[in-house]
This record gives sequence, structure tokens and C-alpha cells, in this order.
Amino acid sequence: MLDRITQYRHALTQPQHWAVATVVSVSGPSPAPVGTSMAVSTELEIIGSLSGGCVESTVASLAQQCIEQGGTQLESFGPDGGLLGEVPLTCGGQIQVLIQPLNTLSQQEHDDALAASRLNRHLSARLNREIAVAGQQFTVTEHREAAPRLLLFGVQDYSVQLAKLALVSGWQVVLVEHRPAFAAADRIPAGTQLVVDDPASAAARLITDQQAGWTAACVMTHHPDLDVPVLDTLLRAQRQPEFIGALGSRNAQARRRTALSQRGHSAELIAAVRGPLGLDIAAGSPAESAASVLAELIAAKNGAVSASAGQSLSGTAGPVNYTRPRVQSIMQEITMMVGER
Repeated sequence: MLDRITQYRHALTQPQHWAVATVVSVSGPSPAPVGTSMAVSTELEIIGSLSGGCVESTVASLAQQCIEQGGTQLESFGPDGGLLGEVPLTCGGQIQVLIQPLNTLSQQEHDDALAASRLNRHLSARLNREIAVAGQQFTVTEHREAAPRLLLFGVQDYSVQLAKLALVSGWQVVLVEHRPAFAAADRIPAGTQLVVDDPASAAARLITDQQAGWTAACVMTHHPDLDVPVLDTLLRAQRQPEFIGALGSRNAQARRRTALSQRGHSAELIAAVRGPLGLDIAAGSPAESAASVLAELIAAKNGAVSASAGQSLSGTAGPVNYTRPRVQSIMQEITMMVGER
């Protein structure tokens, strides 16, 4: 439920009309990680999805039954299908889906969920629920990490396209530009935080944010008086971004390395600056280049360091989502002590 809690704000104000289905455990290859959720209303309004289309229709039907009957249900789906027998997971794994009408939440759980729906969706959050299914008591614990953050220094076509893709992917995006004319509102993608300031000064301030998640900082300008001071600031920071990158040709990278060396940085530290940016997909346009750069950022964030990282999946073997746990659950049975009821 926490994965789309902001989208569920309306549903939480009408809990008698909505149920939320949540993937609470997975085993083997799965279409989605634990915590993935979908809300269904009495009028068959649907928010979100649980898989690539394998189980949604059945879950929607079960959700409406749960709302009508006022009960919570736990359903398993696997290669052989689920409750109704006709919904096999073609990925070969198994998922357990908890279907809970929102009006069965306790007052505290409802208040916590409503408060979480009003939080900045980029911040970390936690939700706990206690549920009863088939006479057993369980606790469901959901945790949301802070969203990855992308700091882009310089507003131009490449950074704007990269900002758009990162926003769609759930990243927090900050664009820094010192030229007011280039920082015009109609040039900045909706949802982006714009900072109009000296780039190096902005970099020094932004990287001190203690609430920020995994952070990538990319210099998108090609002017020594702008890009080198930013890189210098990032490399000297007490808490460096997890990824430091610089857009530009190999000649531009060589020029930056020389300038950073002259500022006293070691060759080892300078090597931490990734550039040219992006994976080699023969990108031509700013939009294609943005896809290339975001792919490199995602790989770095997810720790994709296997021999096949960055290669076409059709030419590799093993799990497709190999960084995702193969067995995981966010639902634990509550053990009752002797004498408790």
C-alpha cells in the first residue's frame, strides 16, 4: 500500500468504498516486488497494478467481494493459477496477495496511512498493519526508502530530457542554473525543483541534505568556469554523492581531469567522476542520450556489477531482475503467548 499511498489519498477518505491488494510475499521469479499494490473501488475504479496483467482481473473481482463481505483475504498465485484456477503466473514464480478493505483498518492505521499520503513522496516512510486472515493474526510492515535524487547542473536540452525521464522513474530531480533566462519556468519539467544560484555554491548546499536518498550529481555544462568548480566542490564534500558524472566528449573529460589535478585532486579521486556519461546505445538525440544516461544511473544505484550488466537481456542467462530478492515477505504471523486472546 505504501508504494502508491499518495495516489490512495482519495480512497482513504472513502474507506467503505475501497480495498487495497498488496503483494506481501514472493517466491522465485515474480512480476513485481513485495509491497506492490493496487486499489479497487466498489465502482471498479482501479489504481495501479500487481503484475504484467496476469492477476489483475481476478484480484479486482476478489477485492469487490471483500468490500461487500467486509473481510480480508490472502490469495496465492503461481504457475498453476490462483483461486479461480485460470490465472497462472507465466514468470514461473509465486506471489501472495493480501486484499484488505480500507474500512477494516484500525483508526490508528487509517490515520497513519492518511498522514503518509500527505508526506513528500520522495521521503522515507513506514506503515504497519495488523490483520486477521482465516483465524490467524499477522502484521504487515511496509518500508519506503527515500527516493533517489538527481542533481543536474545546467539547463539545456540534454538535462531537460534527463530530468523528464528521471521524474517518470520516481526520482527527485533538482536543476541548478545560474542564468535566469535559461531557468525560465516553461523550460523546466513539472515536478522538478529549480535552484537559481551559482552552481558550485548550490552544490555545496544541496549535498548536505541529510534526508536525501541515493544521490547522483551530474555536470551538464561545458564551460571550465562552471563545470570544474562544481566537480571540485563535489569531490571535496564530506559526504560525496554516490555518483558523480559529467556530460561531454572525451576531450572535455580530459580537460576536466587536468583542471581537477591542478586543484590538488588525486588521480584516484578524479577517476570517480564518470564521463562521458551513459551506456553505449548509439544515442543521437538529446532524448536518446537521456535514456542512455538514466540507464547508467539506474545500474549504479542498483549495484549492477555482474558480468552481464549493461548487456542485452536476450543474450544473457539467469534471473532478469537479479538484484531483487527471490524469496521475501513483509507479512509475519503474530505468535500468541499462552493465556493471551
